[in-house]
Amino acid sequence: MTTKGEAVLVFPSTHHMLRAEALLKGEGFPVRLVPAPPQTGELCTTAIAVPADEGRKAADLLEVRGVLLKAVLFPLEAGAAAPGASPGELADELASVPGLEKVLEKLTRWEDLGRDDVATLLGLEGEEGRLCRAAEALAAALGGREAVPAVVLDLSGEMAGDLYAGGRERKGEAWDIERLRALATEMSYLGLVYLVLDLGVGEELPWSAKEFREALGGDVVTVVHAARLPRRSGELVRGYGVRQVLLGREGLCRASPQELADEMLFLRDNRPGPLGSGNLIPLLSRSLGPGEEEGRAVRKALAVLRLVLREAFLPVPEALWRRGELCGGNLVILEGATERLRQALREAEDILSTKGWSVKRVKSGPGGSAAIRGDA
Repeated sequence: MTTKGEAVLVFPSTHHMLRAEALLKGEGFPVRLVPAPPQTGELCTTAIAVPADEGRKAADLLEVRGVLLKAVLFPLEAGAAAPGASPGELADELASVPGLEKVLEKLTRWEDLGRDDVATLLGLEGEEGRLCRAAEALAAALGGREAVPAVVLDLSGEMAGDLYAGGRERKGEAWDIERLRALATEMSYLGLVYLVLDLGVGEELPWSAKEFREALGGDVVTVVHAARLPRRSGELVRGYGVRQVLLGREGLCRASPQELADEMLFLRDNRPGPLGSGNLIPLLSRSLGPGEEEGRAVRKALAVLRLVLREAFLPVPEALWRRGELCGGNLVILEGATERLRQALREAEDILSTKGWSVKRVKSGPGGSAAIRGDA
């Protein structure tokens, strides 16, 4: 357990966590190994706690020395040193909404919300704007107004059913290994680390483990997102090096407030393992419009999810961030078409900068590791 005076450094792998521990100790930082906060969604279940006022300094050192760092989580207890909003500021966004007195009291005290509280927030009509502003304030407090880019490669249209029914020679443009290699090269040049492979209803990746690992190299952190648990999910983690296999339920954001509240509380109360344990990336819709019911449902669900999970890494669909809306998300989704990835990243940086946010990128460092990237 961490104290209210500590910041927590979260890593995408045990390798980077162990390197960080050695480097920080060598530089004289007081460090403690602690359990990684729930919902950070990493195979590495150990994080490093440092004094809160040295959290940013420690992160800067690690990034310069080539250690992959997923985030610095600052304490949010009353009176702790955390950048961004205070509990009172979060509650102020919702103070004029009738019927939220008990919910606001819990938010102000940083108490966990219960099922009825979450269902009440999800049942609000016409208050998506206030919810999003409150959630964005909380996300800023957690991450210092830094968003992490994640590239999504959409394989869903080509991989329905049994891809291997006709043998592995069935390869089309959508799953050409050279396309994957080109994408990994572009990601490395742009300083992008996180790749989400969206299988849709597909059951397997269309490459061998050897092809996959050789194409991606060593610094890409991969997540598989699927409509159902893929065949041989364990092999994806062991052989392919996939960090997580996450299940995305179609139409989740249109569920009843009570049902969606149960999903959110399940995520909060159960640490996901490498095969996932819920819909941690349920918001990858690519067809959101400003006036559509689906868009309103996604904005509300994302905002409430931030208030419930707090320290989670939540995706912002491209259709939202292009409208300048984060709604509490801090994982900026970029479509994985190699030829437009660079432009999309620049656009995300420009749009988020108008909100006072930055997009965190890394670059190649000594020995092929990662460090902060200024520009591409």
